[in-house]
Amino acid sequence: MRLMLRLLLLLALGSYVFSRYGFLQRDKLWQAYSAERREFLYRPPGIAKDQSQSAHAEPPPGVLPRHEFTPGAIDPRVTQSNIRTTICRRGYTKSVRPPFEYTNAMKHWLMRLYRVSGSIHDYELDHLIPLELGSCADCEANLWPESRNVFPSASEKDEVESYLHAQVCSGAMRLAEAQREIAADWYAVYERIHGQQRR
Repeated sequence: MRLMLRLLLLLALGSYVFSRYGFLQRDKLWQAYSAERREFLYRPPGIAKDQSQSAHAEPPPGVLPRHEFTPGAIDPRVTQSNIRTTICRRGYTKSVRPPFEYTNAMKHWLMRLYRVSGSIHDYELDHLIPLELGSCADCEANLWPESRNVFPSASEKDEVESYLHAQVCSGAMRLAEAQREIAADWYAVYERIHGQQRR
């Protein structure tokens, strides 16, 4: 009987410790693999686990990616200290953009993964964290089929990407903060931009 009580106590203690601290280990172990560069790339720290708790109105279906498939991935070679010679340099994104053969095959694959219908031309293969914010160019974890048939869609997200890029390159925002914001909820940033413009 005493042994049974000890086992139950140990089980309860283990369950408590895992529920409190297990998520920290999961965050540390998350990684995306870049097939082209044969290296591990890590997700931006601090992206909220529960994406549904945002303060703004829910966007239409298809505006945000499914975070279990596309949480975002960064290129660790792009850092706050080297943004002047990387993302803030003219021509940077062209130098890291994957070739068409890769992106076309990935677009077909992700459309099947997301189970979206319609023509391949109805979707843009989008980097959740854009190349101009130091993302991983060829990581599946950073790519998703973004619908062109909803609002806001690809052109509105491009606006958010340009805004955050300008904020980072002007020194108004840290690179890691911009990466977190767009990966967690780019639509919230879009609403914030247009809320500021209406004032």
